[in-house]
Amino acid sequence: MIRGQKRLQALDFWLRNPDYLADELLAQAEDGSALNRDWALAQANVLLDGDEPDISRYPMVRWRFGAWEPLDDALALLLSHGLISVEAVGETPVKVERWDYFLLTAGRDLAAELRTEAPDLAWYDDRAAIVLAVAGQRSGSQLKDIQYKQAEYERTVWKASISGITERVRERLKRLNEQTAGAGG
Repeated sequence: MIRGQKRLQALDFWLRNPDYLADELLAQAEDGSALNRDWALAQANVLLDGDEPDISRYPMVRWRFGAWEPLDDALALLLSHGLISVEAVGETPVKVERWDYFLLTAGRDLAAELRTEAPDLAWYDDRAAIVLAVAGQRSGSQLKDIQYKQAEYERTVWKASISGITERVRERLKRLNEQTAGAGG
């Protein structure tokens, strides 16, 4: 389950922007909030390796509350096949406070089948695991606050694609790798 569209949009942003995800891994490695500093640095290295940031980037538009993508079309296909459920949460059906997204048994079964039949899709599992580890239990608003700390993200005008930060993050990673090597591990 993913609680709230804002959280879903924030997770999607990191999934589609490996440079921003790598930068948050580095931030967590530096401030000590990473579950495992060595793992965070290793994942950041993978995310920034070669042309990975360019190949995996799928830009999102900046909207009122940050990175945003219309979900209706993508989710409609999953809903129509009974793979997911989307539930409104609120006082009344008219006053929706948030939307919650559930992967149903049929969706889990199909995902398992795809893992067997299309092993190249393992990339999504790996990336989603990193995104969820970085996000932890934080709310969509908390994740958006983190993303807004990036000047490129924050300064993007409404309805424009949020630009990448690959080179800046590569420099930061290089410094951290050098510090780690200099410290003997």
